[in-house]
Amino acid sequence: MDPAVVFLGVVLIGLGVFAIGFPNYLRSFVSARTWKEDPERAERYQRIWAYGVGVTIAALGFVMVVLGFVTS
Repeated sequence: MDPAVVFLGVVLIGLGVFAIGFPNYLRSFVSARTWKEDPERAERYQRIWAYGVGVTIAALGFVMVVLGFVTS
């Protein structure tokens, strides 16, 4: 077991969950022009992108935790 890799994985899982739970606290994945012209559509796209990024980060964290437990 490698505790540093497990800890990094847990941190990544936490960041992924944070990104999913609070999508508007991430960087804006939608252009400023879209926010001005159609705020509802921009918010929808922001949530979709934040969810995708959050799931990707959390999945990477899960892989890191597994690798941390498997490696010696």
